[in-house]
Amino acid sequence: MRKHANWRKAVKSILSGALLTAMVSFSAHQGATAQDQEAATTIEYVTFKAADGVDEAKLARVAVDVNEALTDYDGFIDRHVALQDDGTWVEVVYWRDLDSAKAALDKFLADPNTKEFLAMVDPDSVKLSFSTIKK
Repeated sequence: MRKHANWRKAVKSILSGALLTAMVSFSAHQGATAQDQEAATTIEYVTFKAADGVDEAKLARVAVDVNEALTDYDGFIDRHVALQDDGTWVEVVYWRDLDSAKAALDKFLADPNTKEFLAMVDPDSVKLSFSTIKK
């Protein structure tokens, strides 16, 4: 429970921009259609490091599996997970609107379907920001 509290604190307290460098993608899911992508107005960026001892390949699989749980979240459109050369993981999540993105945070942290993923993340390394898509 303490780990989730730390994760929640880190995510909520850090709303600064995340500069994304070259990434190696580990996400190979269905993805949103072009029409779905057009509905997105908000992009959520999350960067994090793996917890000590976590296997990179397993984290990649578990991270992609989280996409299935997110399909039930109001406003969710698409999510991609990537790994940078320095070991920083990056999530790019597309949302219908900022309110949906922010409302999803508590649900994500409490969702039993994300528990394994959250346990693999170093909660002190989490940084989160939101951007508005300009059309």
